[in-house]
Formats: sequence, structure tokens, C-alpha cells
Amino acid sequence: MLEQVGLLPLFIKENITADEGDRIEKAYQKTGKDALLKEATARKVIPFVARTCVALDLDADFWSERLEDYRERNRKILAMLDRVYQTLEKHGVRKMFVTENVGALLSANGDIGLFASGDVDNCADVSERDKIYSAFEELGFERKERFALRNQISCSFHPHDAEIGDAFYINVDFHPLARLKLPCFVDADDFVDWDALYTYGDTAIKLPPPDALMYICLLHISLHSFSRAPDARLYLDIIHMAKCPIHYESLGEWAARDHTQTRLATAGMIAKTLFDVDIPGWLLKRQGANAVLKQVYDMTGNDLIYEPHGLKVLWIELLCDDIGWWHGLKEMAFPNKEWVAATYGGAGVLAYLKHMLRILP
Repeated sequence: MLEQVGLLPLFIKENITADEGDRIEKAYQKTGKDALLKEATARKVIPFVARTCVALDLDADFWSERLEDYRERNRKILAMLDRVYQTLEKHGVRKMFVTENVGALLSANGDIGLFASGDVDNCADVSERDKIYSAFEELGFERKERFALRNQISCSFHPHDAEIGDAFYINVDFHPLARLKLPCFVDADDFVDWDALYTYGDTAIKLPPPDALMYICLLHISLHSFSRAPDARLYLDIIHMAKCPIHYESLGEWAARDHTQTRLATAGMIAKTLFDVDIPGWLLKRQGANAVLKQVYDMTGNDLIYEPHGLKVLWIELLCDDIGWWHGLKEMAFPNKEWVAATYGGAGVLAYLKHMLRILP
């Protein structure tokens, strides 16, 4: 059922039309709840499917229970996250916040059941890494560091909590958009006001200003080639953030400075067209975005072109360059020397040769 063109996004968007509801209902009658549950489990979209089925009165009692299961799980996760941020504060951590999907959901005060992932993403300043480690050690979390060869980009912390499950973890990125094979193309200090972080509700959980988080969420989608897993779920972050007071002029200024206008416009155009997100049209007027859209969006079926791979992923990345794909190729092959030295242990010819071989699909 979810494999039908244009059907999966209907479970992600919040306000479906009567015609869209009829389409879902007809497909549901052919598939049935058991087969749909199996599909939704595999795609990690159970709560979104459940919300829509309840709204359309399709086995509402069954799906309401599934949604409540996620709410209960996520309440426990939020309680854990609250304890984490209380401990971080005690250890003097000032530059860390919840980002991406959970960050967007909390920023919009959304339904806590609409979080289906197995981890909570956070962004932190690497200067506070030792303090962060100390806080998680106090809480008894197991630490697993993630490196791009020699260069650490993130760290995950795994709790021993039987109620939540061993598979769940808290991820901390030391860049707003960490990548394994290429440097991050934005610097948090350029658009995150660390002094303006605020707490969620009556918890100690820290969130960034909405403008900064919307910028991160839009650009994060480009790291997944706009249509690779978690594919449609990525756009839920934009749906949530669009409910917050966003100064789109700031996003436009940041994108022009950071040369991320094509990335931002492409993600915004898909969010606006496919999920009815209200984003100003002037922010999306970027000629280069049209070339990217042809690779990742099916205009006829009004759906994403899912899971590009290999050379197509590389081509999409090159098309995201604001100047042109030829400039993108140069930037990809010859990233800045500081990053090359940190990753490969040097910035000579051999290091760049290693890098060129490593980025090949």
C-alpha cells in the first residue's frame, strides 16, 4: 500500500483533502490493517499511519492503541532526556541542544507520539566535549565515538534502560550537519545564538531559536539527497518548524552567505508542493533547484523518487552547488586543508588522493 506513488506522503502531511482521504480509504480496504502495519513497521512510520487512520475512522480503535504506545514510549524518552540535560547543566555544558526531528517536534509543541526513530539527535560545540562525556558517564551511559577516519564528528550514548530498550540511544553531533566523507558546509557559530537557547516546557531540555533549527532541518534533508531514507519523514521536521515564528529573511541571508541557496530552495519547494507547507515563494526562486528536483521529485505522481544511489547520489550533491556542478566537483575533490589534515593526518598530495578515492561511490 505505501509503495503506491504519492501515498506515503499523505500519511506525513497533516491536513489531507477529501479526495486524498478517499484514496487512502480505497487502498486500505484492499490491503487491510495487518498488511499495512507490517509495511508501516518496516518504513518506521507507524505513528503517522496510525494518526491518519484514526482521523479517517479506519479501524480507529486498533490504530489509536498503536499511537498511544508511541506516546508512552516517548514520554519515557523525554523524561530521560530531561535528566540528561539537567546533568549537562550541572557539568557546565552551555552549547548543546536537541536538533532535527525531536527538536522540531518539541519546538512546535507537537503530538509527542509522532516520533518513531530510535535515537534523539543533539548538536553541541566540540569545545565542551569533555564536559559532555563527564555528564553521560555520571548517568551510566555507554559511549561510542564516531570518526571520519581520524576526525571525530559525533558520539552516541547508550542507556541501560529496560523500559525504553537497548536499541535506543542519544546522538551528539559536533557539527550542525555532520558528514563522513566531506566537511560540514555550515558553522553553527554563524547562525546559532548560543545565548538564546531555551528550555522545553518545564524541563531542562534545550532547544535552539526557531530560525536556526529551521535552517538546519532544511539543509539536513539535502544530506539525504532529498529522497533517501528516512525520505518522506524528513519533511515532517519542516511541517513542524513552519508552525513556529520563522524569520525567513534570516534564512535567506544565511543561505546566501553559506552558499546553500540551492539546498534550501530544493527542500523548501518539495515541502511546499508535496506537503502544503507555507514557505515564502521568494525563498524558493533558485534556478539550480529545478535541476535537483528533476532527480528527486516525480511531478506526475506527486511523490519523491525514492532511494537514489551510487553515481546518482554524487550527481545530486554536485547539483546542489550554488555556482554549478563543475564548481561542486572542485569543492568535493579539494575540500579545505584544515578538514583534510584533521581527517587524513596531513594535507599533502597523498592525502588528497586518498580523499578522492574515498568519495567515489
